[in-house]
Amino acid sequence: MLQELENLRVLQKIDNQIFDIENFLAVVPGNILKLQEEFDTKNQKFEELSTLLVQTKEEKLKSEKEYEEKKKLLTNAQKKLSTVKNNKEYEAVLKELDTLKKEINTLEYKVLELSDNLENLTKQTEDLKGELAKIEEELNKLKQEKNEADKDKIEQLTKLKEERQIAASNIKRQYLSKYETIRKVRNNLAIVRVEQETCTGCYMKIPPQLYVEVKKNTSIQQCPNCQRFLYFLEESE
Repeated sequence: MLQELENLRVLQKIDNQIFDIENFLAVVPGNILKLQEEFDTKNQKFEELSTLLVQTKEEKLKSEKEYEEKKKLLTNAQKKLSTVKNNKEYEAVLKELDTLKKEINTLEYKVLELSDNLENLTKQTEDLKGELAKIEEELNKLKQEKNEADKDKIEQLTKLKEERQIAASNIKRQYLSKYETIRKVRNNLAIVRVEQETCTGCYMKIPPQLYVEVKKNTSIQQCPNCQRFLYFLEESE
């Protein structure tokens, strides 16, 4: 077999192993995915509650401030009663006092309601924070276990990438460039065997004359359909 073809076959074999290991490492176990999904859902809820908590605190402070301001106005209005000079002024002050008392009662109720909401939101937020901490701890533990399990594969991958550099250096630039282009668009497979006049990459029949040339294994040939490099081996091989 032409040495260039053999070099391409060696490179393809290494790339196949790298491809398989990278796919293996990329797969996230179901228990980690499930736990991550639970964490993300609860974390989103935690962020929503935290935002609502801040908003409720701000609204409570605003209502408390308004409540104190209304109480001061009420005190001032009560002092006016002793200074009024006629019935018209007296009625106006009474009306003002009545309005202020209603507003103060409304604000007082609102502050109490906001206080209750704030207490509930604080408890929910703290509870959720504790749940998130436990889930995160379990998630980190599972990820660490996966990393330990993947350790051998990662070491193997490192060695294969070193072997790949050496294998690639044995191939002429023009063929290596074509090989890389084909591999990227053909699911990592750039050089394939021909069996019974059929390309085993795309499973299309190749022209008879091309088949004759491929069987010789003395030149670089490509499939007219998928552009993959072709080589021939006897069944016994």
